[in-house]
Amino acid sequence: MKEKKSKEKIKREIPNYLLFDYKAVETHLEKKAAKGWRLITAGTNVWKYRQAEPARVKYAVTYAPDASVYDSEPTESQKTLADFCAREGWVKVSDWAQAQIFCSEEENPVPIETDEEIRLEVIKSAMKKNFIPSNVVLMIIMALNLWYVASGFFYNPLPYLSSWLMLLSLTFAVVAFMLVAANLAGYFIWVRKSERSIEGGGTCCGVKILRTLNRWCLVFVIIYLLLYVVSALQEGQSDMAKYVVFYILGFVCLVAALDKTREFMKNKGASRSGNRTVVIVLDVILAFALVLGARYFAFSGNDSGDVGDPYVPEVHSTFIAESISGQCADPKFSYEIDEVKWEALADWCKKKIVEAEESDWRWIREKESPQQWGADRVYECGWYDDIDGEREYGKMDVVILVKDNRIVKLVNIYELNESEVGDALSITENIT
Repeated sequence: MKEKKSKEKIKREIPNYLLFDYKAVETHLEKKAAKGWRLITAGTNVWKYRQAEPARVKYAVTYAPDASVYDSEPTESQKTLADFCAREGWVKVSDWAQAQIFCSEEENPVPIETDEEIRLEVIKSAMKKNFIPSNVVLMIIMALNLWYVASGFFYNPLPYLSSWLMLLSLTFAVVAFMLVAANLAGYFIWVRKSERSIEGGGTCCGVKILRTLNRWCLVFVIIYLLLYVVSALQEGQSDMAKYVVFYILGFVCLVAALDKTREFMKNKGASRSGNRTVVIVLDVILAFALVLGARYFAFSGNDSGDVGDPYVPEVHSTFIAESISGQCADPKFSYEIDEVKWEALADWCKKKIVEAEESDWRWIREKESPQQWGADRVYECGWYDDIDGEREYGKMDVVILVKDNRIVKLVNIYELNESEVGDALSITENIT
């Protein structure tokens, strides 16, 4: 009988190392080898290991600035480096972008890098090729996202402060930008500290703080996504929860598909430019397909237009603020009632909700004797009418009443007189 060959055990992990953090990578791989796991490939997103006998293995990470993840064949500098290392007993294990990973089972192998100043210059050249451009682009994207969310927040903060869903979106935009900016700034700080260390006869510095920051970043993203889905379900937005879940799963598949495509093109001997072009085009196509597919999966059930009973109030509440919005049938109008629980934010929120009504085409004025309305302040708002090129006050369509930390906004009240607006206010009081 033929003996069955035992299947090789494979383990995968998501790396938590920045490209220039070579010291931590060497230490990590040596510890893995001591536990019986040898690195096979260090991919952009996933590292693969095979099980082996535990052994004391030395790893060394050096850099080839002209290397690329799209190359089918090693560059001349990579070949020269591999030949030199082979003569000194080092075996090439894998590329990791511009980083070149070697191992040796000798007790005291000859170091690949002996001049720390040259090592730092090579690392700086490699980072200009990959790390810096990609992080600059990512930081610009995060900055635009932060600007978009922050603009909405500073225009009218109450929807963000009273909804866990909106509050989480705001928090994510701020934290995501700070994390990307910290990685980029951290690299330049690391370069400066390493330069000073080398000038004093030392070596390049470690980046433990940034590594810890990135580890907590992953934890933050997982917690954020869970809280986002739970908040969406709690606030009755199950469609948004489905959209997020589908998008996350689709994004993981998209990244895997791009990695597989890049490796397939490399195995077929495609040129660097050809491989990159195919991956970019496929990335754009799959990204559009992912967004459209997620939207169809999550929102296709709403084609009937049934959005529920418009006269049932919608309530959002957090530890900062509470918001109630809805419609009344008789008299017919819409209302928004906000209460700020944090005293320190109350005056600012009141000011912002009034300023949100001001524009070149809208007028707003404060009414006298607000006590008649049972409020501390009352504002009327409406559109300007353009009559023969002259702007004149048009009909009022919004009334804002402020009392203590509560803001009541009555919307679309074109046909209500003052006494009926008073009735509307009493209706909203009963609602709250």
